[in-house]
Amino acid sequence: MGPRVNGPPMNEAFRELHVLLAGCGSIGKRHARILSELGVGRICACDPNPAQLEALRAAVPGVKPCSSFQAGLDGAPDAVFILTPPELHVPMACETILAGRHVFLEKPVSDTMDGVDELIELAGRSGRKAMVGLCFRYHEALRRAKRMLDQGEIGRVASIRALVGEHLPEVRPDFRTLFSAKGLGAFDLMHDLDLALWYANQPVREVHAVHGTFSDIGIEAPDLVEILLRFEDRCAATVHMDFFQRPRRRQMELIGTRGTIVVEFGRWDRYTLSVYRAGRDEWETWTAATERDDMFRAEDREFLEAIVFDRAIACTLEEGRKALEVVSAARRG
Repeated sequence: MGPRVNGPPMNEAFRELHVLLAGCGSIGKRHARILSELGVGRICACDPNPAQLEALRAAVPGVKPCSSFQAGLDGAPDAVFILTPPELHVPMACETILAGRHVFLEKPVSDTMDGVDELIELAGRSGRKAMVGLCFRYHEALRRAKRMLDQGEIGRVASIRALVGEHLPEVRPDFRTLFSAKGLGAFDLMHDLDLALWYANQPVREVHAVHGTFSDIGIEAPDLVEILLRFEDRCAATVHMDFFQRPRRRQMELIGTRGTIVVEFGRWDRYTLSVYRAGRDEWETWTAATERDDMFRAEDREFLEAIVFDRAIACTLEEGRKALEVVSAARRG
């Protein structure tokens, strides 16, 4: 089953929490707003760029500034959200855990596998909660598809096709300043790779990939990634990720031995889920409205509830490691 999403806001339970946000870019602003809506009593933030910090505080009144990450840790927060470029994730997460704090780590866990296993071991020994921001596992349509798959509605899944593409200069006019334009490139769209791994729910046996600069958008990093996966037990997946496609598209196709599920979720305000079951000779389709914040709100609530009520976390460091391991193998190949 997918991560638990439904439930009351629990605002009163979160009122005593103190959360530090390390990183005040667009994802930092989103988490700040949602944590405030959920009722977190004290939210502090730090960023080496003072303008970023002030922009976040202007967007979410009440957030307290910290002069540095270390100053934020010294303030004894209950939890830290690490929302920085990926190469900083592992060292900052280790510092957070060694300081005795719970940690939420935005995806990817890192830009390489260096230090990831040591971080997982450290978190396991510490008893602190550690969660990775695999937000699309909380998307309403994708969770519904997972339930259908787990309940055997299309038989055993044998093939998975994931596609995501967007024109980066249109989506982010400041794209040349982004780490994804200089480092991981289209690999940064690995949410869809994570979904393929989540649906397959078995170890990867082979990784094949093609990646590079194929368009004219003008970034140094790969703007196109094609990955082919073979899993251990009669299942394969293809994952397409690009930074130049118009219009923005996102689609997940699950092909089973007794049917097919297709989820189209390229727009933030709605999705379409279709299922074909053997013997019925027709597609059943649902279209529903949604909001982009819904999945972020659900994952943040799960993290806070795990802290307050000592509950298990679905999107663990081990889960985040899986996609990064595939990306590392694809980049080597």
